[in-house]
Amino acid sequence: MGERRALVIVDLLNGFFKNNPRLPDPAEAEWLIRNNRRVIDAARAAGLTIVFIKDNFLPEEVAHDRHFKIFGPHCIMGTPDAEVVDELGPRPGDYQIRKKRYSAFQGTRLDGVLRELGVKTLYLTGTWTDCCVQHTAADAFYNCYDIIVIEDCVSSPDRSAHEYSLRFMQKYYQAQIVTSDQVMAAWERERVPARV
Repeated sequence: MGERRALVIVDLLNGFFKNNPRLPDPAEAEWLIRNNRRVIDAARAAGLTIVFIKDNFLPEEVAHDRHFKIFGPHCIMGTPDAEVVDELGPRPGDYQIRKKRYSAFQGTRLDGVLRELGVKTLYLTGTWTDCCVQHTAADAFYNCYDIIVIEDCVSSPDRSAHEYSLRFMQKYYQAQIVTSDQVMAAWERERVPARV
């Protein structure tokens, strides 16, 4: 299979999907989580590294963190809100990396983990497309990773911002924009030897 690849799932946490009135409607949240479940299962079968990125803040940061001035308190460590949604529950061997900034690379061990594993290509999913996913893609680009964004596995409450962000990442970060069906079919082709 050549170089190592990783599926990086950004902020699919209870604090964004279970207890947050600012989030997409329940049908969209269910759609996003269902698509991610399919892709995570397929990625595991294809041997990809699975990395869950988690917005996590200390309780004492509520009073002064800049995040909270924009989005309000969320994903406080030690609460269920800071954990991955049950439907996607991480398994032993998966990585869980906490962050405090939009980008999964800023102030975290993500780059070190990926380099240690020899990962060159990142498949990005998660929320929000125009915020944490896009900022993660920017730092992935600056750190010379190849980027593939699975468009039906990312979402934003602002549909126009979601669409613009996909085009922006494609244009400026050389990200490939693919569907979950396309990427899962490619992984399956790699697993099944060609018939002669």
